[in-house]
Amino acid sequence: MTSLTGSALWLRLITISALWGAAFPLIRYLAAHMPPFAVAGVRGVLAAAAVFAFLWFRRELGRLPRSVLVTALVLGVLSGVIPNTLIPLALQRMEAAPASLVQAAGPLILTLLAGLLLQGERPTPRMLLGIGTGFLGIALVVGSGGLGGGSLSGALLVLGATFSYALSTIWVRRADRGPAAALALGQQVVSGVISGSLALSVDGAGALVQPPEVWLVAAILAIFATAVPLTLFLSLATRARAADSAMVGYIQPVFSTAIAAAWLGEVPTWHVAAGGVIVLASVWLVTSRR
Repeated sequence: MTSLTGSALWLRLITISALWGAAFPLIRYLAAHMPPFAVAGVRGVLAAAAVFAFLWFRRELGRLPRSVLVTALVLGVLSGVIPNTLIPLALQRMEAAPASLVQAAGPLILTLLAGLLLQGERPTPRMLLGIGTGFLGIALVVGSGGLGGGSLSGALLVLGATFSYALSTIWVRRADRGPAAALALGQQVVSGVISGSLALSVDGAGALVQPPEVWLVAAILAIFATAVPLTLFLSLATRARAADSAMVGYIQPVFSTAIAAAWLGEVPTWHVAAGGVIVLASVWLVTSRR
């Protein structure tokens, strides 16, 4: 299969980044109407249904191999239940743009974890410099005005979600992955079942009684900002170089910031914008090669 390059590559990168970038403003909106467990439950259940429908339409549905059941269970928790709950909690405390910029530091956390847990992944001095610079950028994103209030607690929750995503990546590197389509479906089903059960037990069915516009936003989040970009990214990862696929992480916060400003009126302050530039530059320093 020919590797994607040029305009075909950039069209996919921008599409995936725009869809995933919309997730933070959408969750920010939902977090003002639903409890965090309910947001996670609705997102998980609807995303699982959307992935199932997408794979059925493409005739890629097959029996989930027993070898990937444990992997799907772990991924469903680490990259589904935990971040889908922590991020709505965070977005009750901070705006969408700084939250997306804090999460952009994911490759920095992943690099540290890989150095500890994977053989041959020890970070170089250049990478350590980038990691240190990145966390200084996060401190600037949070800002001195938020160190004693909600921004700090929100940033810590986003970092917790990002840490969980990084652990899931480490797990995938070491586990039996199986077919990507089967793994994606299994991951979303696990996330939907666990998050949905937690939502009903903690928040009760009353939390799901929402106006039609709230359900419309929830459907957009689950389908167009979760299921669709996930399946597109899995396809991209098989046709593009790893470094090219990683470009999604640089572009996504730009869309999150633009959508939050246009839709929610959340225009980032100068220290958020400056901190974001530092974070993204540090991620480039860590993930690029000379």
